[in-house]
Amino acid sequence: MIKVRDIMSSPVITVSPRNSIQQALEIMKENDTRRLPVTDGGQLVGILVQHDIEKALRSPGRIPHTPVEWVMTKKVHYVSPDQPVNEAARMMTYYKISALPVIDSGNLVGIVTDTDMLHLLIEMLEQKQA
Repeated sequence: MIKVRDIMSSPVITVSPRNSIQQALEIMKENDTRRLPVTDGGQLVGILVQHDIEKALRSPGRIPHTPVEWVMTKKVHYVSPDQPVNEAARMMTYYKISALPVIDSGNLVGIVTDTDMLHLLIEMLEQKQA
């Protein structure tokens, strides 16, 4: 059985809720990612996706200096590293999300994304065809 730990990305690039959305966007561009878990004192408090920033910048009153905590998703779905990958995939499909932070003993240890899932699918299909 393939577990989340087998395909997750780690370590995770994060942002603070006090960072500006402009800073978050720069971090995303520098690290070629579209999503950032938001941590405060090491605890996961939210998640920010590039779409959140783009939407916020089009909203009246939102400026590049707006804090991440004003636009982040606060109700974050997450998985443990020992959960089967198919459970994570079901959660992502059910909640219509592109990533799940991976939490172990209360600590953020990784992130699993739709891209990680697609890489696994490609690998499995290529093995089956060989």
